[in-house]
Amino acid sequence: MSTRIAGSVAGNVPESASLSGVHGDLAEVLSGPVLLEAFDLFPHALMVVDAEHRVRFLNKRMEALCGLSRERAEGLPCAQVVRSGLCGRDCPVHGEASVMRRESDVLTASRRRLPVGITSLCLGGGKGLRLLLIEDLGRVKDLEKSLASAAGHGGGRLLGRSREMERIFDVLPVIAQSEAPVLITGETGTGKDLAAEALHAHSARAREAFVRLNTSPMPEELLDSELFGHCKGAFPWAESDSVGRIQAASGGTIYVAELADLPVAQQAKLLRLLDEKLITPVGAQSPVRVDVRLLAATHRVPEELVREGRLRQDLLHRLAAVRLHLPALREREGDVEYLLQHFLETYAGVFHKNVAGFSPKALRVLVAYPWPGNVRELKNVVEYAVMVCQESRILPAHLPMHVLEQAEIARRRPRGQAEPREGRRNG
Repeated sequence: MSTRIAGSVAGNVPESASLSGVHGDLAEVLSGPVLLEAFDLFPHALMVVDAEHRVRFLNKRMEALCGLSRERAEGLPCAQVVRSGLCGRDCPVHGEASVMRRESDVLTASRRRLPVGITSLCLGGGKGLRLLLIEDLGRVKDLEKSLASAAGHGGGRLLGRSREMERIFDVLPVIAQSEAPVLITGETGTGKDLAAEALHAHSARAREAFVRLNTSPMPEELLDSELFGHCKGAFPWAESDSVGRIQAASGGTIYVAELADLPVAQQAKLLRLLDEKLITPVGAQSPVRVDVRLLAATHRVPEELVREGRLRQDLLHRLAAVRLHLPALREREGDVEYLLQHFLETYAGVFHKNVAGFSPKALRVLVAYPWPGNVRELKNVVEYAVMVCQESRILPAHLPMHVLEQAEIARRRPRGQAEPREGRRNG
């Protein structure tokens, strides 16, 4: 590896290149064909550390990665510069082998986690110097994620085998590639959060931030600060500028988890974000331009929210250009059985139990149950059943009482008669 690096760098170095600004043992070790100036031509981030694990040199790619100049980084502990998940536990700088390679992540200058491969090379010369080569594995990991998602029907962590879910899996990657805002609808527990995460993961913004916004009740000014940030002095306690959730998602995706909970006043400001890409922090004299994609979700029928005055009609029109509706579990033929088996295997592993399946009677009860809480409820019911089960199969006795009662009511209901449902709000 070291020979290949030396050769590839040396082959691009003019004879006149010198070691200006490099002193002592570092210049002595690298004064042969591998010149420090040549490191700037190398396609990966490079760093030299000494026997005390302090930084002696960065190339330009490493400067861009960590956000520090060579002058500022020199003499700092390498852990303060690399900021890797390996620091302090399996650091390749601390090893004795002449060549070591590890995969981990680093915290970049833009405060995002970047998957990397770190190769540590002993430079020799008896000075204890090591060269770190840091390769960006982001594209490789993105490809692995895409392949894994494709194997699971392209919907990330969304699960299902029904025709209804197949349609979701088909359209989701297409919507992900768009920059348009998306309105995700569906009853509680259908997987709206997972759909939002999948849209982000399959988009061109996947390597940037995904910021989820839950708007709990709070004073308007505090909510504005949470969303849009504030300037120093905007409040008595505002001792410095603060970035809001939307600005924190710049370059990535902001996800409003329940649109119905967002006050109308903030909806108007969200509309400005969609139309002009501008927000105004509390106390600011001028707006700030941000580059985010907006995803929003609701378990209610949006048109009903408009009639109730809880959702601005112009915001709905702007959001609903791309609308993704997740079907209720009762509408997904065959998915109850599939999901029961999937979560059974999951929780049997979690609880280290040899539970192989469901008894015929327990399965009939679970299939007859209307699942008002959809997939989330099914997952919780299976977790409980596996937890209390001491047999090789799940029996009716292992199911929560409310499931047994509701399944019996559903079984006795005349065929074709819909069950009364408080939660059925989004169709």
